[in-house]
Amino acid sequence: MLPKIHAILGAVFSILIYFIFHISLFNAFLILFASIFIDFDHYVLYVEKKNDFSLKNAYNFLKKESSKKHKPMLHIFHTIEFMILILVLSFFWQGFLFIFIGMIFHSALDIGDLIYHKKYTAREHFLIRYLILKQKYPNKYY
Repeated sequence: MLPKIHAILGAVFSILIYFIFHISLFNAFLILFASIFIDFDHYVLYVEKKNDFSLKNAYNFLKKESSKKHKPMLHIFHTIEFMILILVLSFFWQGFLFIFIGMIFHSALDIGDLIYHKKYTAREHFLIRYLILKQKYPNKYY
């Protein structure tokens, strides 16, 4: 899903949560921030693969890559383990709870989009499973 779609839907979701649950503006911003910037791991994957730090090149490459079938990829911030870490951190600072909510919203949109486009297998959702399978089948995973 394109970043602008995540930004628009994340903004709508954050505003709804703000008004429905009467959270602070800061916490609504944390939800919005997390629902967009969880995709930073896509950029990290691009930099690792291409050794290029250009955001524009990364955007164009990832947009083109998303339109074709490819090997399963690991997006570290999208993994269950990373989200559990954020949830655990929310016991120490409440802001992480709102970051977690934004990440879950973003991931739900991604999963829906992947299912709709019949590409659900293009992303690995578990870090541990990815590492095991990558070691076992190195040519089948990024």
